[in-house]
Amino acid sequence: MSFRRGISLLALTALMAASCIAPPSLDKKTRQLMDELDGYLALREAYAAKKQNQLDVYRNLAQATTDPARRYELEMLAAEEYFAFNFDSTQSYLKSCQSLARQIEDEERLNQASVMLGHLYDKAGNYLEATQILYNQIDTNALSEELKAEYFWTLYDYSKDMAGNSGMVERMSIPPAASFRARLYQLLPPSSDRYRALLRDQYIDEGQLDLADSVSTLLVQSVKPEDRDFAIHAFFQSELANLRGDQAERLYWLVKSAECDLINAVRDYASLTMVAQLILPSDVDRSFRYLRIAQEDALFYNAKLRPWQISRFLMEVEDAYSTRQDGVNRTNKIAAVFLAVLTVILAILARIWVRRSRKLAKMSRELEKSNKSLAMANATLNDLNRQISNASRVKEKYIVNFLQGLSAQISVIRTEDNRFRNLLKQGKADQLLKELSISGRSEKAREEFYETFDNTFLALYPDFVAQFNALLQPDARVIPPEGKLTTEQRVFALILLGVDDSKKIASMLDYSVSTIYNYKVAIKNASLGERETFEERVKALGK
Repeated sequence: MSFRRGISLLALTALMAASCIAPPSLDKKTRQLMDELDGYLALREAYAAKKQNQLDVYRNLAQATTDPARRYELEMLAAEEYFAFNFDSTQSYLKSCQSLARQIEDEERLNQASVMLGHLYDKAGNYLEATQILYNQIDTNALSEELKAEYFWTLYDYSKDMAGNSGMVERMSIPPAASFRARLYQLLPPSSDRYRALLRDQYIDEGQLDLADSVSTLLVQSVKPEDRDFAIHAFFQSELANLRGDQAERLYWLVKSAECDLINAVRDYASLTMVAQLILPSDVDRSFRYLRIAQEDALFYNAKLRPWQISRFLMEVEDAYSTRQDGVNRTNKIAAVFLAVLTVILAILARIWVRRSRKLAKMSRELEKSNKSLAMANATLNDLNRQISNASRVKEKYIVNFLQGLSAQISVIRTEDNRFRNLLKQGKADQLLKELSISGRSEKAREEFYETFDNTFLALYPDFVAQFNALLQPDARVIPPEGKLTTEQRVFALILLGVDDSKKIASMLDYSVSTIYNYKVAIKNASLGERETFEERVKALGK
């Protein structure tokens, strides 16, 4: 290998090693699951518009009805549809239903609207209001058997929610959820979903996870994936998976729950936020995007529980961003070490060649007796001098370019860090999430790496494309734009440089191992001659 080529390959190796240190990414199965969820998110506005059209029908029917009893029924239906869509509208309809029930002096309907309003306050995190209604304003002796079942289920759900959100400022002194089960077992039909949900919760409390999983699976299978209850049952499946320590299954059921929420235009949910939390270490940008969507829906719903839960997660967001920044800093340090080693090697090689040039000069003086020998010696000396000059220029070019690249990268990262840190300090989480969601830093870095790789490699092997195409059948030959390489050509360019392990090639070029394997197979199948010797013939190019 010539002196100039040795220097250039050292520089190229340093650039590739510094550019390919990346944080952990999602595995193939999880990435496919997230891509599926992204497809549902792309239709989020369409689902919401469909929901709004349904709600408009109820609203128009209620406004056109003058009979108080009929209007009560229509507004209760509207309240049920609005329950997980918008807190303010649901509250307005339920309070109107209370007024209508008082107007027609129907105590059963008044209690029905009050129970549902108490349940709404519970789900929204308004625990003080929920307690006042459920424990102070409802006479259980006046309830029908059907409404008693609804009332005690609401108390049961309220108690579970209070226990699960223990960090809230409001803490009401209410009985534990388990204390309501015996009464509910008496009031609910054994074949009902609520009865089975009670069994599932009881088995979980008792640590009988296999029995709990059997009941939970039965609940999931009893509804269609697009039914609203499917999201709730899938969420509890994820909780069971978490108790068993199976995080992959937990993520699967959370995604299914989130997809069902999207189909039904639910705005008050927890699943998507938890998905964002689980994928945060491996896919920070996607996690930020999911969190931004969850925050938008929580603000649209206009209750205080979900925004409070999301704000707790913002601390983890900041930690994840800091971790990613630490990774960038480590990459810069490693790149600096490579540059230092490269500089030392270049200095040693330059000194060796200076000594060699002095010896050649001495030889040229001894060969002055013969004009022919002198001419040959002069030609050799001139060629060596040109190599030394080119080597110096290569050294200066790569050192300056590499330093400029590192300096520009550090400057951009520092500017973004200061902006994001200021936004976090100012409490502008929305703006931070929007800016982060459109950040294309990793894609830009990858494209810059490809450009650096192509320019450097083609400077070393200007005839590579022509020589590589000569190894292929005519219909498989590709001539890329000047100064560029195709992805397949980059793969075999790395093989020419001695990197023939598919995992290393995949890491350097930011592709999966299977993709690299497919590229290799496709090119070998199109080669002239035996495909088994194709890589060895590529390694011989330019030698």
